[in-house]
Amino acid sequence: EARRGAHVVGFAGGYMAAWAGFAVVAGGAQAVFGGEITDITATLPQGAVAGGLLVLAGMYQVTPLKQACLTLCRNPMAFFMSHWREGVGGALRMGAYHGLVCIGCCWALMALMFLFGAMNLAWMAALGLLMLLEKAAPGAAQAGRLSGIAMALAGTALILTDII
Repeated sequence: EARRGAHVVGFAGGYMAAWAGFAVVAGGAQAVFGGEITDITATLPQGAVAGGLLVLAGMYQVTPLKQACLTLCRNPMAFFMSHWREGVGGALRMGAYHGLVCIGCCWALMALMFLFGAMNLAWMAALGLLMLLEKAAPGAAQAGRLSGIAMALAGTALILTDII
């Protein structure tokens, strides 16, 4: 029983380490670029930088990498069957890899919080709902692609508005 607990702790530790790494990168990006895109409470994105981030997020929504990550995320049993590793070290590696898969599913959508304000609960809920729909809803792949197209178009409009 203690051994099983150690495996769970190893998996959770690897998973949290992946997300901690993502948090460091996101925090660094906020420190470097945050003032150019938004403040902590902004509600409307502005300018070409914001438009570029929307285009980037929209394009990522339709990439094969995003779809591969979602496939593993939608079926956790398939993930465990194809990536199983023995021992606590194996559990740690599996947790880290699973964390990276989860980050691969939603990093671009999470980056949009730079545009909408890190403390904007309405946008946080909307993007969280989109992430849930992408993973669990019937027709999820189509919803992700449509949202990507919408983001890319909105970003292009912001860029053009800034240029014109």
